Amino acid sequence: MSQAGGEPTPLTSLNESRFETSHRWPQFLPDRQHFFYFVRTGKVETTGVYVGSLNSKDTKQLMPSVVSVAYAPSGFLLFLRNDSLLAQPFDVNELKLTGEQVPIADQVAYNPGLGRGAFSVSDNGILVFRAGGGYIDQPLWFDRTGKQIGAVGEPGMYFNLGLSPVDERQVVVDRIDPQSGTSDIWLFDLSRDGVSARFTTDPGGDSTPLWSPDGNSIVFASNREGGSNLYRKSANGGGNEELLFKSAEEKFPDAWTSDGEFIAYESFNPNTKWDLWVLRVDDKTSTPLQQLNFNERQAQFSPDGKYIAYVSDKSGSAAVYVQTFPSSGSEWRISAGGGAQPRWRHDGRELFYLASDRKLMAVDITLSPSFEAGVPRRLFDTRVLTTSDFRNHYVVTADGQRFLINSFMEDRGATPINVVKNWIALTKR
Repeated sequence: MSQAGGEPTPLTSLNESRFETSHRWPQFLPDRQHFFYFVRTGKVETTGVYVGSLNSKDTKQLMPSVVSVAYAPSGFLLFLRNDSLLAQPFDVNELKLTGEQVPIADQVAYNPGLGRGAFSVSDNGILVFRAGGGYIDQPLWFDRTGKQIGAVGEPGMYFNLGLSPVDERQVVVDRIDPQSGTSDIWLFDLSRDGVSARFTTDPGGDSTPLWSPDGNSIVFASNREGGSNLYRKSANGGGNEELLFKSAEEKFPDAWTSDGEFIAYESFNPNTKWDLWVLRVDDKTSTPLQQLNFNERQAQFSPDGKYIAYVSDKSGSAAVYVQTFPSSGSEWRISAGGGAQPRWRHDGRELFYLASDRKLMAVDITLSPSFEAGVPRRLFDTRVLTTSDFRNHYVVTADGQRFLINSFMEDRGATPINVVKNWIALTKR
């Protein structure tokens, strides 16, 4: 869009032949015509930094398996490989890398899931970066007082936990490969001291696993065909992965009714943002549940299937609501202030959520003869990455006494920002 205003026009479009799922972090080169941008695809070899132009739809891959880059007017390109910040000469006329890669700094913060590194360089050559390395967390068990009582797996990058509904003996989670930045689904057997097994092996990104109510199958989102569609696979790992539902929109499964009839999923529409839809499993038909000009996400059915908790920013910030299901005749706001990632206790008598300051909250609930919600109360502080970008960072046991939470291995609120004035000298050693 022109700086004088006007209608925005698309600059890039997703290349389905390369299984592209998103374009991010554009940065102009000095000629103000060419630009770098990050491309996420369903394949490792086509994910990376590309070069585009305002005057052409032609693009080319500059660096595979690299997240965000920064061009320095001194003629170098700065980029991350894992958590190492490197510099390499770059010919702006030929749009190609030359010379050798030179290490500039180690343990630079980055998030491979977002394809973003925490560094920047100014036109006069000042470099800044945040220390800390990549995002590392681990699923940890806590009791209701916030005391840690156990752990699952090894430190890594975990999202969207799911506890097997019948016996609570397995945890399903999507886990990001730090090398490729793509996610796969893993199972952890709690009855065998957390022994893990990879559940999906497709080169595409698989995420947001959701147990069926009987615990026999798992539904998940995958971009293996370009867009994000819903797949189903037997929980024992055998058999083929069945394409359950396909549509043009980006979508992720949120919840399954206890009778197995409906799956709630969130879907992105450029006009109405994130919406909630309900898929009837037997005939694969879908209908909108919430389709407003706001973001509605993170749906969770009540155990009796008569209500659905979800998150909406229609009040100006994210908050937890409950409405009747399937009809939407009544609605109640649950969270005081901000709130996200609601989870029901198995008997429906308590609803949990994360406050905007990442505190775990609990609300007493009455479902029958009519819906009533109590005053939210704080249980304990958590160390989750975020409350808004993922379906859930925690699960609660059926009795509401234990919580498995994706937790930072340390508090990164105070990680330093480093300023380097003469970094170019490091390239001449």
